[in-house]
Amino acid sequence: MTIRSPFALFGRWTHSARSLTAFNLACVAGLCSVSAVMLWDMREDATRRTEITSRSLLQVLERDIARNIELYGLSLQAVVDGMKRPDVAQASPELRHMILFDRSATGLGFGFIMVMNATGDLVSSSQSITPRALNRADGEYFQYFIAHSDDGLHISPPAISRLTGQWVVMLSRRLSNPDGSFAGVVAGAIHLDYFRGLFAAAGVARIGTVTLYGPGGSILMREPFEQQLLGKSVAQQPSYQRILAHQDGSFVGPAMFGEGERRFVFTHVRDQPLQLSTAIPLADIYTDWWQKALILGGTVLALCGATIGLTWLFCCELNRRRAAEMATSALNVELEQLATTDGLTGLPNRRRFDEVLAQEWSRAVRTSQPLSLILLDADSFKGFNDRYGHQKGDEALELIARSMEAVISRSGDTGYRIGGEEFAVILPDTGEEGAKIVASRIQETVAGWKLPHASSKHEVLTVSCGVAQIPEGIAIVPAVLFCTADAALYEAKRLGRNCVRVSGSVGSDLRLVVGG
Repeated sequence: MTIRSPFALFGRWTHSARSLTAFNLACVAGLCSVSAVMLWDMREDATRRTEITSRSLLQVLERDIARNIELYGLSLQAVVDGMKRPDVAQASPELRHMILFDRSATGLGFGFIMVMNATGDLVSSSQSITPRALNRADGEYFQYFIAHSDDGLHISPPAISRLTGQWVVMLSRRLSNPDGSFAGVVAGAIHLDYFRGLFAAAGVARIGTVTLYGPGGSILMREPFEQQLLGKSVAQQPSYQRILAHQDGSFVGPAMFGEGERRFVFTHVRDQPLQLSTAIPLADIYTDWWQKALILGGTVLALCGATIGLTWLFCCELNRRRAAEMATSALNVELEQLATTDGLTGLPNRRRFDEVLAQEWSRAVRTSQPLSLILLDADSFKGFNDRYGHQKGDEALELIARSMEAVISRSGDTGYRIGGEEFAVILPDTGEEGAKIVASRIQETVAGWKLPHASSKHEVLTVSCGVAQIPEGIAIVPAVLFCTADAALYEAKRLGRNCVRVSGSVGSDLRLVVGG
């Protein structure tokens, strides 16, 4: 029986399994990497879209607020210029009121304009031709121009107007005498409701929190609207400090009010001390992204899990088949051993003897080296069985086998049980003298056990041996060598048993070597 080595097949299986596993894991890693890149790009795209929307909104608001403040500033400058003209001062109250306040009084969001002298007393107002008694020397804008000689537009923090009781932000300019000394202040009020209407018109409700900051970080307007926050300063907030540090930009920072972080997009209102910002909770920015990420991530994880699971099942099945093949191969090896091994003595049997003899004969012919064969047979073994029984006969055969193994020690020399009580020894690269020595030792060892054998004339168990040799240069078939050794064995039996009969070279005369 020819056994197919399992190692080549297992090697192919192992290589295929490793290659497939590596390929599947590479696919899983690649799919996860591509998905991660896609998800990150989608996240960045959500951030970009939010920032673009915020910037567009802030540009609209900044443009409108800057333009209107510029118009309000020009209205105040017109009043300042009018107050410098002597003819205006000498005109009737009605004419002076019309010259100073006619156009400014109709400005969008403009509440009123007041003219105060150097002591803070109200001398003229857009609300009436005859102003009421009022002193605003304690006003922030009045105190500012007492301390500063510049004639630029000044914007004050929001406050509740004493005239209207509404939240306003005051815009003011300085009045100066011809010598440059302080002559008073021209101030105009913008109702904060104007900014609220502006926010509503721009649609700020759809983009988080939008805030307009005034001087000192005071809240001028905020959407969603919270009246209690009007006028409150955020000057010490870290996020507001970052807004002040740059003309425009975006960043993620702590909320001005409340908990958590916000993404701020901000800009300054031209050269005015005003800032605009949008603040959006990160969760709001990434709500849609999270939904897509969960769907895509779940799908990818399911696919990766399925791939890994199938790979694992494949490897398990492959391992199962490998184990089955190994078990089958081991069984085949065992069956092969059983098929070529004698069950009683454990020696190779006649089938294995024929295979090895043919192989060694071929090698001896190819290399021109000698090959010897010993055939041995238990003497009078039928009588031994008849007298002592077959169990004792089996023990005698095992004793002969152990004797052979004890004598045959050289690598390549092998012993066989080739029949009932017949044994053989193949001796590669061994000549006549060496084979005779081995045969004699086997004979002496068996006799040395002194196993009783009443049916033998020697009274103990003995063996007879026939030896044959292929000399160098002679090419014969293995059967001739076997027949020659068998003839030598027959001759040893004929001459009294318990002896070694050597035939010499195959084809030469037989010679007798008698054991002790």
